Amino acid sequence: MPGSNRLASPGRSTLKTSQTMPSDDKVAAPQTFAQRAHALFIEGRLDEAEALFRKAVEAAPGQADGHNNLGIFLRRSGRLQEALACYRRALALDPACAEAHVNLANALAELGRFDAAIGHYRQGLELKPASAMAYYNLGIALWNVGENDAAAEAFGAAAERAPDNFEYAVAHAFLLPMLAESAEQTVRWRRRYADNLAGLSAASASRRPPYGALTSFYLAYHNADNRPLLERLAGMFRARVPSLTFTAPHLRGRTAPPAQGRRVRVGFLSEFFREHSIGQLYEGLIARLDRSRFEVVVIHTAQAKRDAGRARIDAMADRTLSLPADVPRMQEAVAAEALDVLFYTDIGDCPPAYFLSFARLAPVQLTSWGHPDTTGVDTLDYFLSCEGIEGPDADDLYSERLVRLGRLPCHYEPVDLPQGGASRARFGLAEAATVYACPQTLFKFHPDFDAVLADILAADAGGVLVIIGGRHPGQEALLRRRWSRSFEAINARTVFLPRMGREDFLALLRCADVLLDPLHFGSGNSMYEAMLAGTPIVTWPGRFARGRVVAAAYRQMGIEDAPIAASAADYVAQALRLGRDAGLREGLRRRLREAAGRALFRDAPAVREFEAFLLAAVAAAAQGGRLPRGWRSASLPCEAPPSALNF
Repeated sequence: MPGSNRLASPGRSTLKTSQTMPSDDKVAAPQTFAQRAHALFIEGRLDEAEALFRKAVEAAPGQADGHNNLGIFLRRSGRLQEALACYRRALALDPACAEAHVNLANALAELGRFDAAIGHYRQGLELKPASAMAYYNLGIALWNVGENDAAAEAFGAAAERAPDNFEYAVAHAFLLPMLAESAEQTVRWRRRYADNLAGLSAASASRRPPYGALTSFYLAYHNADNRPLLERLAGMFRARVPSLTFTAPHLRGRTAPPAQGRRVRVGFLSEFFREHSIGQLYEGLIARLDRSRFEVVVIHTAQAKRDAGRARIDAMADRTLSLPADVPRMQEAVAAEALDVLFYTDIGDCPPAYFLSFARLAPVQLTSWGHPDTTGVDTLDYFLSCEGIEGPDADDLYSERLVRLGRLPCHYEPVDLPQGGASRARFGLAEAATVYACPQTLFKFHPDFDAVLADILAADAGGVLVIIGGRHPGQEALLRRRWSRSFEAINARTVFLPRMGREDFLALLRCADVLLDPLHFGSGNSMYEAMLAGTPIVTWPGRFARGRVVAAAYRQMGIEDAPIAASAADYVAQALRLGRDAGLREGLRRRLREAAGRALFRDAPAVREFEAFLLAAVAAAAQGGRLPRGWRSASLPCEAPPSALNF
């Protein structure tokens, strides 16, 4: 479910382009050509700007500043390889040009070449040690290669040099490893997180939120109750950034229900309404809401990319809105829509959306399983989930009012599988091997999962583990480094495949004999994709919703003998049983495909139940309250069958 490609700070895989050394925000060279070119760039007159940047180089070809400034322009224009050449030319002319070192490092980091970037950051800082921004970007690069302690030191140095920069302070305070080296390391970093939260809570107010700091994303992968930390975090941000507290004009008096005859206005807000797992999970709800009762507004954050998926989703909406980048203008833009319901589909993965949620912009505000964890934000009224996903103590795990629908809250539109057979040669896999695949983002690989993987491979001499690599080679290296210290045999039997498009991904799911659901934070969108092929997924549901989706889907499909484990040993046994018995495996494949077509895909009852919730929540808000704890729709069978709870 989670994960994005956009440029950002700690918590993502690449660096921000908008903040670098001062030379990236203000042209360093004083030449007239460069000053005019920079002004043209700001105005968006890119062709004219480039021509003048090049004239500046021609006027003084032996000066490093001109090449450095041209590189800045080229990088901002997306021409990274040309920018790299300019920075290298600048350094050939002047090896002591600190700006060129740091700008070269920024470009290398954007390409995922973090080890090389770190060296140039350090050289730039030796020449100009006062640059807070360079220390900040160095911290991001160090974090990406797993040097977490060094990254914390770099963020601390940035915060010391720019004490008024809240983003630097937040990056330093809330750094979390992307891939934990051990469960003990996770405990240590969580303790540091809590201690630093106390310090930031006592600091003075900040004018703006830390837009680039992803402060809580990796907490969801720790197999821990995050509500206490996240409530404290949200309280700190609300106290320190007063501008986050805002109420839309249409809500500043008594909230009345929609006038008779007017449709309920529902806004769906995300950065990822495109060819992305979030787009795929929510596209059906957006398309299928009854337009005689609901008006749908699709809202994109400023970082949202444009692609065919976004165009398709936009075409389903009654209205679309693209937000500006800063929170006050975001608040005004959403407030102007006068929504009845504002649905943040995946709030934990997008800092601007998280900070926007502190405002009261609709009578009903909710989030859901796009990022399956509570937010701690007191202006979010509901967390939309389902009975099968949630454990018995789940109400206490959310700061929001938990709503348990009777079905997975999704209307998933199946896609056609690639034509032809599932050829393993396409992926360099041996036909005779037993392919145990875990095609999940690498930060889902909790240290507790390692022993399970090792036991499966140890018991099946013909087995191979297939994983999809991270966004850059450093992520794979982090996982292999962890295994080398404790389960070296996993390294010898694991194939890392490069990241791939959806057609290749679906073909890989067909090639796999068994899919392995990661412990603690399992499959989401990929579960639906696996059911297209009927490839069985072995799962072990834990305490939290983020590890219980596959089991809930099996129960919804009525698969009584589904591979739902009761322990780590049972997980290993069920994986081996399916891996070794082709007849058992193929029989289950057929039943899964049939059941998914009947009870999982194009789930119209799930849409009707979602509609019932929306209407009831809007009516409750008009009376000044929320739906009661344990609310169920009176018009639909919302209770899950008893077996759904017997995990």
